[in-house]
Amino acid sequence: RVASLTFEANVLAELESSGSRRAGDIISTFSALKVVVVVMETGRLLITGRFSPAGITRLRVNPEYSSDVSKQYGVKPLTLMGGARDLKNINDWFKSETGGKVEQTFSTPLPRAGGVSAGAAAYFKGKWVTRFSQSGQMEEFQRDGEGPARIPMMQQRNYPIKMGVDSDLGCTIAQVQMDQGVSVYYFLPDEVTRNMTLIEDSLTAEFVQDLSMTLHPVEAELMLPILKLSYSFDALPLLSDLGLSDWLSQTDLTKITAQPAKLSTFRQKVVMETAPEGSQYPNAGAAAASQAMGVAYRVDRPFLFLVRDEPSGALLFIGKVLNPQDLEKA
Repeated sequence: RVASLTFEANVLAELESSGSRRAGDIISTFSALKVVVVVMETGRLLITGRFSPAGITRLRVNPEYSSDVSKQYGVKPLTLMGGARDLKNINDWFKSETGGKVEQTFSTPLPRAGGVSAGAAAYFKGKWVTRFSQSGQMEEFQRDGEGPARIPMMQQRNYPIKMGVDSDLGCTIAQVQMDQGVSVYYFLPDEVTRNMTLIEDSLTAEFVQDLSMTLHPVEAELMLPILKLSYSFDALPLLSDLGLSDWLSQTDLTKITAQPAKLSTFRQKVVMETAPEGSQYPNAGAAAASQAMGVAYRVDRPFLFLVRDEPSGALLFIGKVLNPQDLEKA
């Protein structure tokens, strides 16, 4: 899930009320993260046709709104009729905007009942500060209640990370740095288990901020799965939890259109990849010390991870991996 969901949902509401917030002001700080938020960040608003017994009429976008979107984001809102024939055009546009990395953002046609449909697509492939010299070796990944799976791993000795143990959560944590002030935190349970609810419930921005102050720098033998995950979901049911219930029930989006309309769909899709590339080689002089200490961090069983922007503390992604072989099926 994209951790900026709260921001995106609030932007959608404030688009109607003020128009004062700019998605680019926030999203552009995460230059390793390619985000396309249909309503705001790229400016394309998907509007479906409105049907009545007398025939088909289209929602008419207010000229002022269309002009503002065009000035800020370089594209005009697009009026659609709904149904299957628009689906390919929408997905092709998302694919183009993410450089071909995110496909099939919308899996079902837009509703023909009319209204505003929003979508967001995010692609992340950061670059490690320290590269991995070994990549692609097939190693065993333990699974809860099943036999081990063989998956490609990337490995490196004397790799600089920050580590810590949380006995209350029953896991070992490693922070691995990426370029541009981004880090990936891995939470590796002490046992092979699918049940990581206790850890999941703890992963707030405040908790991770406090946690980051307790981790210690070490040179370790590091082994991580090579991942490519894809996850999509309907965010509309979640918006009520963000305090937008009253707004969702309204049909007077007057700054967008003078006709009755409401938010009818809100699709999100995330694609994330990890690869061995990095900006620098590990410190060869520390190899003997790390081997002598016996420090190793091997992510070879179900785990949780999060991607964090260190300067702001924002959690960009939070994910759980039970079986890496299943990730691209989502």
